[in-house]
Amino acid sequence: MNHKNNFTFAPQFSKHCKVNYLKEFRISFRGLSVGNHSYNWEIHKKFFEALENADIEDSNLNVELLLEKQDRMMILNFIIRGEVQVLCDRCLEVLFLPVDIDEKYYVKFGPEKKEESENVIVIPESEYQIDISLLINEYITLSLPIRKVHAENEDGSDGCNPEVIKKLDELSETKPIDPRWEKLRNIKFD
Repeated sequence: MNHKNNFTFAPQFSKHCKVNYLKEFRISFRGLSVGNHSYNWEIHKKFFEALENADIEDSNLNVELLLEKQDRMMILNFIIRGEVQVLCDRCLEVLFLPVDIDEKYYVKFGPEKKEESENVIVIPESEYQIDISLLINEYITLSLPIRKVHAENEDGSDGCNPEVIKKLDELSETKPIDPRWEKLRNIKFD
């Protein structure tokens, strides 16, 4: 049996809806039949605000979850596409980064909750639902580069805000180097 749910979330909710917003990412699997089930979400700013992820300013992401329920386990296939809006680490201007994620996560049923590996968890057989919001947040956050900066322009010039870069250059030039540190530059390591 193929089960399909489509969820679309408007990016504007009041603050008291944060908890309710994340309820949409809880999947009740107790009543699901063995087989494949499909879920879709569009996530924007409110998703990251509800999880208090300050690194992501906004997003335009499509999350598709293909859930394969078996007798003793579930296989969760996440397909996440779109872009996120972050701040550039160098000039603090808005920066759009593409997101293209394919991840697989295994949920096994057992006597007690334990994490077997980074993509395998055992949950008690008494559980009836799983919250995937933290997994989605983790996949997106870990897909981003450690250093988020604007790419160079086609002409080879810096893609960051030129006024900010000019000010940074001015500030870095005005500091005299402590002579003790300057002597350390002359040390040769073999």
